[in-house]
Amino acid sequence: MKLISCISLIAMLSACQSKKETNPIQSQKQDTIATATDNSPKATSEILTFGFSSENGTKVLAFEEGINGKNINKSIDIQGNVSDIAFESSQKGNESGVNLVSANFKNCAGEVMSVQNNKKVSTDQSVVLFNDVFLASHQPMLVKSLASPKAIDAVNKSKIEAERKRKIKEAWKIADVGSESAFIVIFEKKQDSVLASLVIGDKSYIYRDYPAKYDEGSTWRVDDGGEFPNDAIKIIGAFINSKNELEIIIDWAGAEGANIEYAKANKGRFETIKEASRYWGAL
Repeated sequence: MKLISCISLIAMLSACQSKKETNPIQSQKQDTIATATDNSPKATSEILTFGFSSENGTKVLAFEEGINGKNINKSIDIQGNVSDIAFESSQKGNESGVNLVSANFKNCAGEVMSVQNNKKVSTDQSVVLFNDVFLASHQPMLVKSLASPKAIDAVNKSKIEAERKRKIKEAWKIADVGSESAFIVIFEKKQDSVLASLVIGDKSYIYRDYPAKYDEGSTWRVDDGGEFPNDAIKIIGAFINSKNELEIIIDWAGAEGANIEYAKANKGRFETIKEASRYWGAL
């Protein structure tokens, strides 16, 4: 009897162990519903998160789950201006709160923040929110977006081609970040492999690459027609951290939503610290 009991126990333990196996998460090209994932260290009290404004720009909804609005008190615009914000209320949202856009503000779940001192935030892009602890170790930078992208100059085009060992199909300057230029670069296709990059620099460069497999309907984003628009990406915040590293926040709008990424420069590449998405495909 004891032997049978031992065998049964071993079988049960083996069955339980097999249930712990999980399937790997597969990346998807399509735009998704609102999400926020955070790869930053958990031991810090620094907070940086994302939101979007009410229709008149006087309120912001921080939509990341688990965020306490009482711990957030600052926002930044693309001019590097830091504004005070104050927690107003936690909003539960309802079944109509799928589309995270200004016109649907009252239906969405999150932390409602009021913009202080009679100021307003942008209503046409995502909003960057943070706290005093973050600001203490990050110096805001001026981001000067061009009214319309202009063709890249010959010098930077030649230097980027040489550095990446790949011909450029099209490229545009979209902004100045501090004293550096920001470019959108589309490289020549290699069979069905395509590559677009956000490039910041002049003498040396930092890259955020967007590789994809060409599809005439949806290559980088749903319904993009196989094109990477030169006005899709906006740099909505930039900082120099305590280690003198450049950090940027990218807002990349598509047909069904926006991807938001907080990234840090590291050895010529931007590595993701935190990312989120806003969905509006059901409009």
